[in-house]
Amino acid sequence: MPKIDCIMTAAGLSSRMGQWKMMLPWREGTILDTSIKNALQFCSRIILVTGYRANELHSRYANHKDIVIVHNPDYAQGLFSSIKVAAPVVESEYCFITHGDMPCLNKKIFNDIWNLKRNGALLPHFKGIPGHPILLSKSCLMQAVSQSHAASMRQALLTGIHYSVALDDASIILDIDTPDDFKRISKM
Repeated sequence: MPKIDCIMTAAGLSSRMGQWKMMLPWREGTILDTSIKNALQFCSRIILVTGYRANELHSRYANHKDIVIVHNPDYAQGLFSSIKVAAPVVESEYCFITHGDMPCLNKKIFNDIWNLKRNGALLPHFKGIPGHPILLSKSCLMQAVSQSHAASMRQALLTGIHYSVALDDASIILDIDTPDDFKRISKM
Protein backbone atom coordinates (compact mmCIF):
# COMPACT_ATOMS: atom_id res chain seq x y z
CA MET A 1 0.00 0.00 0.00
CA PRO A 2 1.39 3.44 -0.87
CA LYS A 3 1.89 6.13 1.74
CA ILE A 4 -1.34 8.12 2.12
CA ASP A 5 -1.76 11.23 4.26
CA CYS A 6 -5.09 12.33 5.68
CA ILE A 7 -5.73 15.92 6.71
CA MET A 8 -8.16 15.83 9.64
CA THR A 9 -9.55 19.09 10.95
CA ALA A 10 -10.26 19.49 14.66
CA ALA A 11 -9.80 23.24 15.07
CA GLY A 12 -13.32 24.60 15.47
CA LEU A 13 -15.23 25.96 18.44
CA SER A 14 -18.10 23.40 18.28
CA SER A 15 -20.51 26.32 18.65
CA ARG A 16 -23.54 24.45 17.29
CA MET A 17 -22.90 21.61 19.75
CA GLY A 18 -22.90 23.92 22.77
CA GLN A 19 -19.82 22.16 24.11
CA TRP A 20 -16.49 21.04 22.69
CA LYS A 21 -17.28 17.89 20.72
CA MET A 22 -13.87 16.46 19.91
CA MET A 23 -13.45 14.88 23.36
CA LEU A 24 -17.05 13.76 23.85
CA PRO A 25 -17.22 10.02 24.63
CA TRP A 26 -17.63 7.72 21.65
CA ARG A 27 -17.42 3.92 21.80
CA GLU A 28 -14.08 3.09 23.49
CA GLY A 29 -12.68 6.62 23.34
CA THR A 30 -13.76 10.02 22.08
CA ILE A 31 -15.24 11.28 18.83
CA LEU A 32 -11.80 12.39 17.63
CA ASP A 33 -10.06 9.21 18.87
CA THR A 34 -12.49 7.15 16.80
CA SER A 35 -12.19 9.34 13.71
CA ILE A 36 -8.38 9.07 13.86
CA LYS A 37 -8.41 5.32 14.53
CA ASN A 38 -10.75 4.69 11.61
CA ALA A 39 -8.72 6.81 9.18
CA LEU A 40 -5.48 5.09 10.24
CA GLN A 41 -6.96 1.74 9.25
CA PHE A 42 -6.37 2.90 5.67
CA CYS A 43 -4.16 5.99 5.75
CA SER A 44 -0.54 5.92 6.84
CA ARG A 45 -0.51 9.31 8.57
CA ILE A 46 -2.92 11.85 10.01
CA ILE A 47 -2.17 15.56 9.73
CA LEU A 48 -4.28 16.80 12.63
CA VAL A 49 -5.18 20.48 12.44
CA THR A 50 -5.78 22.10 15.82
CA GLY A 51 -7.08 25.51 16.76
CA TYR A 52 -9.48 25.89 19.65
CA ARG A 53 -8.18 24.02 22.73
CA ALA A 54 -5.07 23.08 20.79
CA ASN A 55 -3.02 22.39 23.92
CA GLU A 56 -5.38 19.58 24.96
CA LEU A 57 -5.17 17.94 21.55
CA HIS A 58 -1.41 18.35 21.46
CA SER A 59 -1.07 16.71 24.88
CA ARG A 60 -3.27 13.81 23.82
CA TYR A 61 -1.79 13.07 20.39
CA ALA A 62 1.76 14.51 20.29
CA ASN A 63 3.47 11.19 21.00
CA HIS A 64 1.56 9.18 18.40
CA LYS A 65 3.97 8.17 15.64
CA ASP A 66 1.33 8.35 12.88
CA ILE A 67 -0.03 11.79 13.78
CA VAL A 68 1.53 15.11 12.82
CA ILE A 69 -0.06 18.06 14.60
CA VAL A 70 -0.28 21.45 12.92
CA HIS A 71 -1.82 24.47 14.60
CA ASN A 72 -4.08 26.94 12.83
CA PRO A 73 -3.87 30.23 14.73
CA ASP A 74 -6.59 31.63 12.44
CA TYR A 75 -9.07 28.79 13.09
CA ALA A 76 -11.89 31.31 13.63
CA GLN A 77 -11.59 32.08 9.90
CA GLY A 78 -13.05 28.66 9.11
CA LEU A 79 -12.25 25.30 7.62
CA PHE A 80 -10.43 26.61 4.54
CA SER A 81 -7.85 28.30 6.77
CA SER A 82 -7.17 24.93 8.46
CA ILE A 83 -6.66 23.16 5.14
CA LYS A 84 -4.24 25.91 4.08
CA VAL A 85 -2.13 25.31 7.20
CA ALA A 86 -2.06 21.53 6.67
CA ALA A 87 -1.40 21.44 2.91
CA PRO A 88 2.35 22.14 3.04
CA VAL A 89 2.82 19.20 5.44
CA VAL A 90 1.35 16.65 3.00
CA GLU A 91 4.04 14.29 1.72
CA SER A 92 2.00 11.72 -0.20
CA GLU A 93 1.06 11.95 -3.88
CA TYR A 94 -2.63 11.81 -2.92
CA CYS A 95 -4.29 12.72 0.35
CA PHE A 96 -7.67 12.57 2.00
CA ILE A 97 -9.39 15.46 3.75
CA THR A 98 -11.96 14.84 6.44
CA HIS A 99 -13.19 16.15 9.77
CA GLY A 100 -12.51 14.99 13.30
CA ASP A 101 -16.25 14.85 14.02
CA MET A 102 -16.97 12.01 11.58
CA PRO A 103 -16.43 8.83 13.63
CA CYS A 104 -18.55 6.64 11.32
CA LEU A 105 -16.12 6.73 8.39
CA ASN A 106 -14.50 3.33 8.07
CA LYS A 107 -11.73 1.55 6.19
CA LYS A 108 -14.13 0.39 3.46
CA ILE A 109 -15.16 3.97 2.65
CA PHE A 110 -11.53 5.13 2.41
CA ASN A 111 -10.71 2.08 0.27
CA ASP A 112 -13.70 2.55 -2.04
CA ILE A 113 -12.80 6.19 -2.66
CA TRP A 114 -9.12 5.33 -3.09
CA ASN A 115 -9.99 2.81 -5.79
CA LEU A 116 -11.73 5.59 -7.76
CA LYS A 117 -8.80 8.05 -7.59
CA ARG A 118 -7.97 10.27 -10.52
CA ASN A 119 -5.79 13.28 -11.11
CA GLY A 120 -7.81 15.99 -9.41
CA ALA A 121 -10.31 16.01 -6.57
CA LEU A 122 -12.76 13.20 -5.91
CA LEU A 123 -15.83 14.61 -4.16
CA PRO A 124 -18.10 11.93 -2.71
CA HIS A 125 -21.79 12.47 -2.10
CA PHE A 126 -24.69 10.49 -0.69
CA LYS A 127 -28.00 11.14 -2.48
CA GLY A 128 -26.70 14.52 -3.64
CA ILE A 129 -25.44 15.61 -0.21
CA PRO A 130 -21.69 16.37 -0.23
CA GLY A 131 -19.67 14.09 2.03
CA HIS A 132 -16.21 13.07 3.19
CA PRO A 133 -13.51 12.03 2.92
CA ILE A 134 -12.44 13.96 -0.13
CA LEU A 135 -9.50 12.47 -2.04
CA LEU A 136 -7.22 14.65 -4.10
CA SER A 137 -3.81 14.73 -5.66
CA LYS A 138 -1.20 16.84 -3.93
CA SER A 139 -0.97 19.12 -6.97
CA CYS A 140 -4.75 19.66 -6.85
CA LEU A 141 -4.54 20.40 -3.11
CA MET A 142 -1.78 22.96 -3.57
CA GLN A 143 -3.64 24.62 -6.43
CA ALA A 144 -6.82 24.84 -4.36
CA VAL A 145 -5.19 26.38 -1.27
CA SER A 146 -3.40 28.96 -3.41
CA GLN A 147 -6.72 30.46 -4.54
CA SER A 148 -7.04 33.62 -2.49
CA HIS A 149 -10.43 34.49 -4.00
CA ALA A 150 -12.13 31.24 -2.96
CA ALA A 151 -14.44 31.46 0.04
CA SER A 152 -14.23 27.75 0.88
CA MET A 153 -12.25 24.63 0.10
CA ARG A 154 -15.21 23.20 -1.81
CA GLN A 155 -15.42 26.33 -3.95
CA ALA A 156 -11.67 26.15 -4.61
CA LEU A 157 -11.92 22.49 -5.62
CA LEU A 158 -14.87 23.08 -7.92
CA THR A 159 -12.84 25.54 -9.98
CA GLY A 160 -10.20 22.89 -10.70
CA ILE A 161 -10.26 19.33 -11.99
CA HIS A 162 -12.83 17.46 -9.92
CA TYR A 163 -15.08 14.45 -10.10
CA SER A 164 -18.30 13.88 -8.24
CA VAL A 165 -18.92 10.31 -7.14
CA ALA A 166 -22.06 8.87 -5.59
CA LEU A 167 -21.51 6.48 -2.70
CA ASP A 168 -24.31 4.39 -1.26
CA ASP A 169 -23.19 4.85 2.35
CA ALA A 170 -24.79 7.48 4.58
CA SER A 171 -21.71 7.41 6.84
CA ILE A 172 -19.99 9.88 4.50
CA ILE A 173 -22.44 12.62 5.57
CA LEU A 174 -22.67 11.77 9.29
CA ASP A 175 -20.80 14.55 11.05
CA ILE A 176 -21.63 15.48 14.61
CA ASP A 177 -22.50 19.17 14.73
CA THR A 178 -25.39 19.38 17.21
CA PRO A 179 -26.60 17.55 20.35
CA ASP A 180 -29.33 15.95 18.21
CA ASP A 181 -26.69 14.67 15.74
CA PHE A 182 -24.75 13.20 18.65
CA LYS A 183 -27.79 11.37 20.06
CA ARG A 184 -29.00 10.12 16.68
CA ILE A 185 -25.63 8.97 15.31
CA SER A 186 -24.47 7.37 18.57
CA LYS A 187 -27.49 5.05 18.42
CA MET A 188 -26.52 3.72 14.97
